[in-house]
Amino acid sequence: MERELGRRPDPNRREALLHAVVEYLLEQGIHQTSLRPLAAALDTSTYTFVYHFGSKEDLVVSALGAISDRHGRAIRQLGQQPTFDELVHGYWRWSVEVDRLRTARVATDARSLVRTQPDLYRPFVEALRSDLTAAVRSALGRAGHASADAEMVVAALTGTLQELVALGDSASASATVERLLVLVD
Repeated sequence: MERELGRRPDPNRREALLHAVVEYLLEQGIHQTSLRPLAAALDTSTYTFVYHFGSKEDLVVSALGAISDRHGRAIRQLGQQPTFDELVHGYWRWSVEVDRLRTARVATDARSLVRTQPDLYRPFVEALRSDLTAAVRSALGRAGHASADAEMVVAALTGTLQELVALGDSASASATVERLLVLVD
C-alpha cells in the first residue's frame, strides 16, 4: 500500500490565488513582477505561490492564461456581430473600458518582454492576437473583403491600443479607429 506524502494543493485555494494574482497584474502590470511584493500585496507567502503553482514563471503563465481566456471569450462573443464595422466598434468600446484597458496595458507590457523572455510571454501575445485575427478575418469575409487584410486590421487596432496606453489620448485613438474603418471600406 502506497502512502501519500505531504498535502495536495487545494484547487479552490489555487483558483482564489490565481484570481487575486490576475487582478494584481492587471492593476500593477507585469514588468516588475516579483514574488515577495506580490505575496505581501495579497497577504500570503511566497511559499504559498510555489506550493500551488510550482514557480514564479508557472504562476505568471497561469495568470496570463486566465487573462487570455477572458479576452478570448469576449472576442468570440464580439465576433458574432453581423458587420465588420460593428465588430471593430464593439471591440474598441470593449477594449477602452477601464477594466479592459488594464488588459491592454498587460498586453503592451508582454509585447515588450517577448524579446527577453519569449517562452514566458510569446504564447500570451499570440493568443490575444489570434483570437482577434480570427474574428476580424470572419467579419471581413462576410463583408466581401479579403480576409488576408485581417492581419493589417489587427496590427492597426493593437497598435492604436498601445498608443492609447502609452499616451492616454483617447480622442486621437478613437479617430484612428474611425479612419481605419474608412480605409478598409
